[in-house]
Amino acid sequence: MQIITMPQLGISEESAILTEWHIKQGEYVNVGDKLFSIETGKSAFDVESEHAGTLLALFAEEGDEVAVKAQVCAIGAVGDAVPSVPSAVAVINSEQITDNSEQIPPVGAASAPPIVNCSLLTVNCQGVSPRAKNLAEKMGVDPSQAIPTGPDGRVIERDIRQLTVDSGQWTVGRDAPGAPFTTSRTTPTAEYTDRTLSNIRKIIAKNMMASLQNTAQLTHTASFDVSNILACRKRFKNDPAMSGITLGDIILYAVSRTLKDFPELNAHLLDNTLRVFNEVNLAVAVDTERGLMVPVIFNASQKTLPEISSELKILAEQCRSGSISVDRLSGGSFTVSNLGQFGIESFTPILNAPQTGILGVNTIQQRVRVVDGCIGAYPCMTLSLTYDHRALDGAPASRFLQTLCGNLENFEPLGVL
Repeated sequence: MQIITMPQLGISEESAILTEWHIKQGEYVNVGDKLFSIETGKSAFDVESEHAGTLLALFAEEGDEVAVKAQVCAIGAVGDAVPSVPSAVAVINSEQITDNSEQIPPVGAASAPPIVNCSLLTVNCQGVSPRAKNLAEKMGVDPSQAIPTGPDGRVIERDIRQLTVDSGQWTVGRDAPGAPFTTSRTTPTAEYTDRTLSNIRKIIAKNMMASLQNTAQLTHTASFDVSNILACRKRFKNDPAMSGITLGDIILYAVSRTLKDFPELNAHLLDNTLRVFNEVNLAVAVDTERGLMVPVIFNASQKTLPEISSELKILAEQCRSGSISVDRLSGGSFTVSNLGQFGIESFTPILNAPQTGILGVNTIQQRVRVVDGCIGAYPCMTLSLTYDHRALDGAPASRFLQTLCGNLENFEPLGVL
């Protein structure tokens, strides 16, 4: 029997949403068959089976957020004993934002104990990543004291480690979970380590400094209700032509259409000349192990939502594998940078000069508002627009953000469906 785990798509990823099963429980799967699809904050991927056999058990359902390296399913021969989901596996329903009362039981079991022992935790269990919970229990610390840096404000493993450093404590051995810390520090063998910057890091550093020094950058922030695009994405899953669409793809599509009415933001500022582009050549920031790369979706304003989604997946994979053409890393007229997967609520993206605008996409948060005299919660996302004040003033930049937020809140009238 083979146990299939959730792959880690990048060094910063701690979880992914399982968006679709392509093989049903009890069906036979061949090597190379699409097994399931997953989605991160920036893109979506299909996971192919590396083993042949019968899909004996599913440990997660469509729409669940699953920790990387957690068990997802079991493949083997009919009659093999199916294991239960180990306690280290945490499956978080992405549709449940505040309810932490339900956990996913092992397939075939009538009932199961809670997945994570929260006896040592004083915070909502869904606010702590599986690996962070496991580490906190081993170290005997309260994760509510940690400063969260993970997606949606979750405490992740590095936050627990930082908590022990800030408090002057060091981790105990793995064979003594829950044991008290020793407060005595060990004398370090070296005070620091010098590392030479990689070539790509040097280029990024040079470009960022030049951008800040040579442009008049100002950032505006606005938020919008994401209820509609969340509902759209959910419906897309039932359409084979749209099933791989992510929230990030929807935002890119809306940006490509909105920019057509704001030419000063779809432009390059070259000394005293504003070069306005007839079409939107959308540059998208992609995180790779070698550093930030910004491939370009040319003529994005003429492409459909599935075409934008598909092309971005290809470009992102080429960036990560190092096979991206140099021609696809220049020529952008506007840039989008998405940090929502890291739980970032607002930031000031730096212009990709000579472009006059860059949009920062932030995480989804729960906010409250009054409707017809009643207070209710709703999901909202913040967008951060940095623009070159030499090319345009605050009013047109604000109108762009206002229009973009309106287009996203009323996404269907854009003509996608």
